[in-house]
This record gives sequence, structure tokens and C-alpha cells, in this order.
Amino acid sequence: MRLSKKNGIALALVLMLALSMIIAFLVPRRFGLPSQERDNAAVEIRVARYLYHTGIIMPVRTPEVDWSQTFPCLRGKQSFEIGWGDRDFYMSGSITVGLAWKALFQSQASVLNVSGFDTAITDEFLSTEPFAQKKIRLSAVNYKRMATWIRASFALQNGAPIFLREGFWGASSAFYEANTAQTGAYSIVNNCNVWNSNALDAANLPVPMWSGVPYPLLWMLPE
Repeated sequence: MRLSKKNGIALALVLMLALSMIIAFLVPRRFGLPSQERDNAAVEIRVARYLYHTGIIMPVRTPEVDWSQTFPCLRGKQSFEIGWGDRDFYMSGSITVGLAWKALFQSQASVLNVSGFDTAITDEFLSTEPFAQKKIRLSAVNYKRMATWIRASFALQNGAPIFLREGFWGASSAFYEANTAQTGAYSIVNNCNVWNSNALDAANLPVPMWSGVPYPLLWMLPE
């Protein structure tokens, strides 16, 4: 059966879109990145994948950065996870069609979540039981670059991140207002996974051209 001209155009558009998605998922954003140091000065982090969400897990204290000086909820903690998302959806703690639709297409604001853990990052480390983790070692210089980018993602008041409320883990976690000038507005094309890829890109790690879903990002990151 021959396709009509209208159907042929529609099929061509679908194929072009599919090809564009494949390229975005599989082609790195930048080539020729500097290698990460593999010595004792390197900082170990994790990228955790949940069902559709990713987060970055880092030590609270390194010689370069002490996050407990910025976030009171991390005082006395060894490691923490950070993530970015739509304010209403992320802070609700529930998944509904209405909240998801509003987040993807009508987001009003975005927030960052910081959650501290009592244990250090080790081979056996599990935060809140993610489905998968990628262990990555960053040079001290590149870790500091990523930390600088992440800090710029927070809206500030009197030089400090704007605290909104405690997170889902009580006093060891908190939500903060995001700086949309750095993060952009949350949407279907600029979601939590894209925020993570931007942070990792600041650390000179290879990330896909677009990381709207977790799998290409974890696949491309070196372990």
C-alpha cells in the first residue's frame, strides 16, 4: 500500500525526530575532555538512578569543599545527595498525573533537595536504595568546578541559600529555592537529569548532548 503525501511527510518527521533523539542520547556534548586524576587526591562521587530521576551523591567534606558550612542539615553527616526538580512535584512526595503535567509543561518554580547520610561513600554505600549507581572519581580541580556550578544553582538571600522547609528525611534533609538564572525553568526538556548532566559537565565529564532520561547519562559516564 502506497503512502499518501501527507502520511509520507508525517513518517519522515517521525523518523527525523527519532534520529535526533538517538544522536542526542549517544553523542557526547564535548570531545577531548581532560582525563580525571586517579590518585589519592581524587574525590569519589556517585550518580544514583531511581525510576526516572537521578541525583548526585558526594562527600560532605573534602579538602576543597565543606558543604556543612553551607547547609546546616549536613552537620555531622558523612555524605549527601543533591537533586533538582519542579517545586510542587518534588516537594509533594507523591506522583500524580496533575502534578507531573504541571511540572513538565507549566512549572512555576524549581527547588533543590539536599539529604545527608551518616555513612561515607564506600563500595557498599547505598543511599535511599536507588535502582543503580555509577561510581566516579573526579580530580580535585574538577570536583571544585562542579561544586562551584552547583552552588550557583541556589538562590541566595544575604549570601546564604534560601531554605524552604525540611525534606523527607527530617532534620538531615532540606529543600532550597533554585536560582533559575543558572538552572533554567523546569520543563519536559529541562528536567532533573539535565540539571545533573550540566553539573557533571562542569566537572569535565562526558555527558550526552541531551540527558532527559537517566539511562544515556549513566551509560556515558566513565566508571
